[in-house]
Amino acid sequence: MSRYKTLLILVAALIGFLSSRFVVGWYTTIPWMLGTLSVGYLAANRREALLNGALFGYMIFVVYMPSVYRGASDTKSILMFIGFVLAFSLIGAIAGVVGGFLGNLIRRKVKGIKEKG
Repeated sequence: MSRYKTLLILVAALIGFLSSRFVVGWYTTIPWMLGTLSVGYLAANRREALLNGALFGYMIFVVYMPSVYRGASDTKSILMFIGFVLAFSLIGAIAGVVGGFLGNLIRRKVKGIKEKG
């Protein structure tokens, strides 16, 4: 795994954890959105933006969900919760793909404006 992907995973995990501790409410998604747009903006091409956005979004959800869990602690509940987190994190991956795409689109538009002017 490249250093960039490792850093991407660590930053996503940090954002997921910190947002579970310090940001409570609908605006929890603001740092997630800014991070995902940044991932797309920094990507070299669209494919990389989509893949890295998906990885980033997935990791945010995988870390965030268990850190806010306050449910039962019996084995069955924990196993069901783990399955839920892994499945629900796919929504994070989809959101990451969208954010990565939009970030990359912004980069291409800014690059086009700079080339014209």
